[in-house]
Amino acid sequence: MIDVQLLRDAFVSEWTKLRTVRSSYWSALTAIVLGVGLGCLFSWGNASHYQQMSVSDRLTFDPTAISTAGLFFAQLALGVMTILAMTSEYSTGTIRTTLSAVPQRGYSLAAKTILLGIICLVLGMGLAFGTFFICHAIFAHYHLAVPLSDPGVARAIVGAGLYIGVLALFAMGLATILRHTAGAITTLVAFVFIIPIVSNLLPTSWQDHFSRYLPANAGGSVTEVVQQAHTLGPWAGFAVFVAWAIGALLVGWYLLRTRDV
Repeated sequence: MIDVQLLRDAFVSEWTKLRTVRSSYWSALTAIVLGVGLGCLFSWGNASHYQQMSVSDRLTFDPTAISTAGLFFAQLALGVMTILAMTSEYSTGTIRTTLSAVPQRGYSLAAKTILLGIICLVLGMGLAFGTFFICHAIFAHYHLAVPLSDPGVARAIVGAGLYIGVLALFAMGLATILRHTAGAITTLVAFVFIIPIVSNLLPTSWQDHFSRYLPANAGGSVTEVVQQAHTLGPWAGFAVFVAWAIGALLVGWYLLRTRDV
């Protein structure tokens, strides 16, 4: 039986801790600047060079994915915010106080996860729709805009926001497993940025069966209107990404319960 009152108290405690730390605000601000700024830059760069593109590039031209491309970098700022919410307690030693106040360790992890998941989901949705409408004006100037009512566009925008929310869960799982800020951030960067790039050096047959199941590649498929070759379908890829996040959280929960602080 879930103790709702205990979970609520733990949630309020985590919210108090998060909103009194400056790094939370700086991380959120960085995510907004990167998401909107880079989205506009990518949109202007691609739209202004559309006429010089090859026929194949024009056929796969995806204004929706381009407008939300800045979120690919904004996710790192929000991932860092999520990681710090857990690992900073280990570096300062306040994790002992937290677990003394909430001996049922799973409730503490659940409260952190729910709080950061909600915050990142709201920020992700706001950034996804905000950058889409701002960049829509840029594409409209070059007569390349696509309306939100076009098939797949609304799903891609909502998917971009959902992607950010699930990324927070994945980052929280990594932070709980590793308990070290630098290690967790490095691992997150490796999964999101480095491993997908390295996988492109593998033989094509390997890429088709390996790369598309990586967290970022699988989750990113839901943010695209024009699906790339050898990628998972939008919701199938998102389901794989959710599975990665749940797996990381379950391992983190097990380790939090079984090992010493």
